[in-house]
Amino acid sequence: MLSPLQVGAKLVVIGASETIDGVLQHVGGRRPIGARATFPQRDAAIALDYGHLTAAKAAELAAGACVKQLVLNHISGSWRELARSVRLALSIHSHLLTAQRE
Repeated sequence: MLSPLQVGAKLVVIGASETIDGVLQHVGGRRPIGARATFPQRDAAIALDYGHLTAAKAAELAAGACVKQLVLNHISGSWRELARSVRLALSIHSHLLTAQRE
C-alpha cells in the first residue's frame, strides 16, 4: 500500500562520495536519507579510500542531521558482516531500513 502523495516531499540519496562534508546542511529537516553502505565496518579505511560509506558512517550522518528515516542500500559482504553492520548502524540511528543486499 502506498501513502498519499506528499507535495514537496524530498528524499536525499547519497551515493559514492569523496566526502560527506557539507551534506548535513542539505539533509536536515527530518528528510529521509538513502545511502550506499558498500563496505563493512572492519573495512572503513578502504571505504574512505574509495569514497564510500559504511553503514555506521551513514547512521552517524543521519543521526547528526536528525533525519526521520535512513535507508541503506548496496550493502556488500557476507550475511554475518551484513548483520553486524546493520546492528552497529541501528545502535547509532534507530530508524533504519535496508533496501537490498548484493
